[in-house]
Amino acid sequence: MELWWWRHGTPAPEGFTELLDAPERARAAAFRFPAHRARFIRARALTKRIVGTTAGVPARDVRLIREPCPCCGGTGHGPLVAELADGAMHLSLSHSEEYSALLLSPRHPVGLDIELLRPMPVDVLAPTTLSADELAYVAEEPAGRRRWLAYLRCWTRKEAVLKAVGTGVVGDLTELDVRPRERTARVSRGTGRRGGDWRVSDLLPAPGLLAAVARPAGGPDEPVMTHRADAEPNGPI
Repeated sequence: MELWWWRHGTPAPEGFTELLDAPERARAAAFRFPAHRARFIRARALTKRIVGTTAGVPARDVRLIREPCPCCGGTGHGPLVAELADGAMHLSLSHSEEYSALLLSPRHPVGLDIELLRPMPVDVLAPTTLSADELAYVAEEPAGRRRWLAYLRCWTRKEAVLKAVGTGVVGDLTELDVRPRERTARVSRGTGRRGGDWRVSDLLPAPGLLAAVARPAGGPDEPVMTHRADAEPNGPI
């Protein structure tokens, strides 16, 4: 598996829009704020360039699609994949403040969440988002930096698992226990064909950036190779 991260800005680099297909350009145009539009364009273009380089195909030939959600069947928030001539590559995108990141796996579904390390209103968020064990884990830490870091560890793991499952952040989050005390946790969530166990790992891909990666349990504990993506349209990935 490979994780690529970058910082985005406004506007998106010249030439990136050319890599978007018609529906993607329409979606980009619908964003109200220029910063959100630029982030979308940059993320789509860099994803196609990275997938293209990995698969050995031109970036403009990479097609990104959403598989149906395993719960509702909708295609607006299901698992993200890149369609290739010899199969599909599983992807997961995440954004936090000025950072974005992409996780790739040619073999199995994956989930990624990143969060910029920053103070969080833990007392407000924790009761409605954490399981009983997670609440106890966070409460063990003294108030301040250590407590909100513990909360962010739980939160990134939850988002990563739900992205790997393909449902997105829906339902009662307190029912999903990501076992934050374990370096590599196994979590269960019965959601259609992607129900079962998921292995979760914590990463620090860039200074001040926390990440969690989810993959199916039972397979090899393969390492995650981390790279920084070049934002230049014609530069090396």
